Amino acid sequence: MLEHTKLLLYTPANEHFGIVPVEAMHMGCIVLACNSGGPLESIVDGETGFLMEQDANTWGNKITEILNNSFIDNVARMQNKAKSRVLKMFVIEAFASNLD
Repeated sequence: MLEHTKLLLYTPANEHFGIVPVEAMHMGCIVLACNSGGPLESIVDGETGFLMEQDANTWGNKITEILNNSFIDNVARMQNKAKSRVLKMFVIEAFASNLD
C-alpha cells in the first residue's frame, strides 16, 4: 500500500503522463522518476520528488541519501509539497477550471 511506502521508483523513460507518480505523491511517497515525459509535468525536482537521469549509480546514491537518517527532516516537507501539488494541479476541479 502506498500509504506505508517511503519511496516510489518510477523507471519508464519517455512515459506519456503516468498516473502512478501522481497517485504516489498524493499518498505521501517521495517519487524518483526518469527525467523525461510525464514526470516533468507532475514532479518539481527537489521539492515534490526527484527527476533522475537514467543511471543506476545516480539512482542508488539518491535512494541511499533519502533513506539515510540525515534526510528525515526533509521527508515531511517534501511529502506535504507533493500532496499540495497533486491537489492544486491534478484533481478534477483543477482540470475543469482549465477547460473552455
